[in-house]
Amino acid sequence: MAKRKARQASPEAAPSSPSESSEGPTGSESSSGSDETESEDDSPSSSSGVSDEEGIVNVDFEFFDPKPTDFHGVKALLKSYLEDTLWDISGFVDIFLAQTTVGTVVKTSNDDNPIGILTALNLARYKDRACMKEIYQYLWKNSNGKAERQKLETMWNKQAKDVGLIVSERLVNIPIDLVPPLYNSLLDEVMWATEDEPTRELQNFFKFKDYVIVTRVFVELSKKKGSDDGKHAKKQKGVSEEKGEFIYIKPEDEIFHQADCAMYMVFHFPGECRVTSCPRDEKRQATTSGYGVPSKTHGCF
Repeated sequence: MAKRKARQASPEAAPSSPSESSEGPTGSESSSGSDETESEDDSPSSSSGVSDEEGIVNVDFEFFDPKPTDFHGVKALLKSYLEDTLWDISGFVDIFLAQTTVGTVVKTSNDDNPIGILTALNLARYKDRACMKEIYQYLWKNSNGKAERQKLETMWNKQAKDVGLIVSERLVNIPIDLVPPLYNSLLDEVMWATEDEPTRELQNFFKFKDYVIVTRVFVELSKKKGSDDGKHAKKQKGVSEEKGEFIYIKPEDEIFHQADCAMYMVFHFPGECRVTSCPRDEKRQATTSGYGVPSKTHGCF
């Protein structure tokens, strides 16, 4: 059964491929709670019809508990979670699907394929799973210096029982209006799990004090001095590059990072790519970043 149904007015083009960003028009209506709630207008034309004047399709987005049949769709969404690293992604998907108490799969009303996921996994609970070890090794290998490695070690091992790994992936054109109810649902489920899980041990796995998020951002790099020809800048003496501001793919990441609650950046993974909209002497550096956030500050949308 769907946890929640939210109606969105979206462009006629449907989501087609996994990505970490989400953009969409405003004007959504969503409801909270664990039971499915229909939007006020239930006429067929308002839920799936196309307006010739505006070229808009009304789409119902539904929140579901994870289930085994979601395996391949969830795996596709997580394909780029650790860039092009070979790791036990199937084992990671199995963890996500098995934790039905806390976790959400987003689908549209006319398609059973997952288009977004959100969950929080206790680091200590799954520390012995191969996929979690590989995530840690990936972060350790790419950490930017000794200080960041020490923070990663403390968070992932010494404080693991109190830390939740937030996993958030969705298609590129899911409306941003779905993000607040998704995170509110996550916080509600975490709170309920601390009371409703059958054993004290399971309840304690959801008593998070901190969360950690692994996400992808871009850092704009511009030529600082030297030749005007950006193409050959690296080869010339006296040419250096200056790091600019972060460009956030998922809008909520900017809130988490810039909020006073953000504890630390943990790692950076350079991967340069040209952006056609930038001047010739500018480029953007793909960066995967992580930062810790105290649990009480989530739901700040």
